[in-house]
Parts: sequence; C-alpha cells; structure tokens
Amino acid sequence: MARVGIIGTGWGARVQAPAFREAGLEVVAIAGHNADRLRRAAGELGLEAFDDWRALIASNVDLITIVTPRSEHLIMATAALDAGKHVLSEKPMALDVAEAELLAAAARRHPDQLALIDHELRFLTSFRTARERIGELGGIRYAEVRYASPGRGDRNRGWNWWSDAKQGGGIWGAVGSHFVDTLRFLGMEIEAAQASLQTIIDERPFENANRRVTSDDCALVNLRLAGGAIAAMTLGAVASGPDEPATITIHGEDGALRLIGEELLTALRGEPFTLAAGDELAPRRGNSAGGAFGSGTYFLGRALRAALDNGDRNALDGAATFDDGLAHQRVLDAARASSAREGCWVAV
Repeated sequence: MARVGIIGTGWGARVQAPAFREAGLEVVAIAGHNADRLRRAAGELGLEAFDDWRALIASNVDLITIVTPRSEHLIMATAALDAGKHVLSEKPMALDVAEAELLAAAARRHPDQLALIDHELRFLTSFRTARERIGELGGIRYAEVRYASPGRGDRNRGWNWWSDAKQGGGIWGAVGSHFVDTLRFLGMEIEAAQASLQTIIDERPFENANRRVTSDDCALVNLRLAGGAIAAMTLGAVASGPDEPATITIHGEDGALRLIGEELLTALRGEPFTLAAGDELAPRRGNSAGGAFGSGTYFLGRALRAALDNGDRNALDGAATFDDGLAHQRVLDAARASSAREGCWVAV
C-alpha cells in the first residue's frame, strides 16, 4: 500500500489527512515548521513527525503532498520528484510563471511519477457531469463567478503568510486559481485578463504591533475566453455579510449550468434551474459555503488509492497536472500585471 507523507500542519492536517484515510490511503507522516503545531497534529493523527521536510522526503513514503505557502512549492516539489516520489502540490502551483515553468519541466523529467495540482473539485460528481454536459449549452456566451466570504473580514484577525504577497498570499491566488481551473476544466481557455486586485484591510495585528498587509483580499477580474466569450469574477475574503455559497454560472446559446456546493443545476431552453447532478453539501471537514473542498479531497483520495494501490491510472483522468498549473499561473500573472497597470487588458 502506498504511504503518504504530508508537508504542512494546516489544511494538510485538518482536512487532507482524515479525508485521505477515509478514502483508504495510508497516511503515515507529517512535517511542519511550527514545532508545537507539528507535535499536536502528529499526536492527534497518530503520524510520525518530521521537523525537517527534507527528512520526510527522504523517508519511506511514496506520495508527498505539499500543503504550504506557494513560496515553498518550487523547492519542495522539485526535491520530492528528484527523490523518486509522487507529488500532489497545493495550488497555486508557484509564485510566478518562471517558477511554474521550472516545476513543469521537473515533472516532465519524471514521467513515471505523479505530478498533480490539488484541484480537488475536479473529482466531484457535479463537476464531472458539468464537463460531460457543457456541450449541451451550445456556444458559450459568458461565465459568472461569485465568491463572498467574511473569513478575513475581522480586522483583529492576526497577520500571517496569507497577508504577505511575497509568500504568495491573497485571494486571487488562493481562490481565483480554483475558478480559473474550473473554467479550463470545462473546456474554456483564457486568452487575456483585466483585473483590479485590492487590499481592503491593509494592516493586521502581529506580535505587539500592527503589520502591513501586502496581499489582495478582494479581486475583480474579467477574462477573455477563446472563441469570443467572456468571464467575470468577483472574489472577496472580507465580506461583512454571511458566508455565501460560491457560484459558477456558464451561459450558452441554448441554456445555462450552475455549480454550487456539490450540486450541478441546469437550465436549458429558458427553463428554470433544476438539479442535474450531485447532492447537498456534505457535513465534511473542509466543506463550506465557499466550496465542497472537503468532499473533493475525499474523492481525490479515492482516485489516488485506485491509481497507486490498484494500478488504475485511469482513475486520475482529468486530474490537474503540472502543465495545467503552468497554464493557470499564466492567467494569475496576467491579472496581476493588469492590476498593476490600472486595469488594462493583458494577454495570457
């Protein structure tokens, strides 16, 4: 049975480890920077603890899952691949296109190893069905994406890496990357971006003072799609209202489809939206109004087990590869360049 090691004591410990175990994977080890959090997570989960991620990579594990700030992805993923390990990397793939190109090249050097990006929503029944049925809409006219979370709306929430652009923090990378991936997963390639990335709460408590926030917590992004369609994204992590369900709506010549939670809704030929696939959002760790990330992690875990333990590589058909991660990074960088240029269109 393939042995899994996790680098990261946040999402990796809280969501990935229990979901992967439920899916049948053997999660055996965890590494982290914070000694107290590492000991606590390892104790609660019954995992071997490594205070040096390099030692974890060198240990007797088969799959390394990297759940850290993206400023660390390049060095960690490259080291794991070169050590002969399969790799699942948190999104976004890297800090910028230059790093993403290096990671994609590293994956190509090791074609017999898995090199995947953790876009777990691709494994939901609703997303898979949407991909199968997107052609029923006829030509795509436009897409709408809306995400409104109060998760970082409290000005007293402490400064951490998410507040630091140099470490890859911010909503455009953390959330925008998922929606960019969704559009591409549904067959929509992105040709140009026009964006306004804003920092609404510009300082947060840190130790005994306040520290400047340099990452974006609100993103307004328009995308030009191949074939002439457009997409509009409104993403906010500092909403003052409730945590609202994230929605992705695709409008075509003959109807529309909407992804929300674990559900796919369709409205063909002017009819009202009706449930086409999926179910209510499961009460699973990692699930929230923002998306069924916990359920997606479980289904991704099942696919990884089928591939690694049962030899069924077809189980991972449709998974996000490092080449996908590079394509996403080109879009993320184009939007950042647009925002820096006061919202002009920037080609991807």
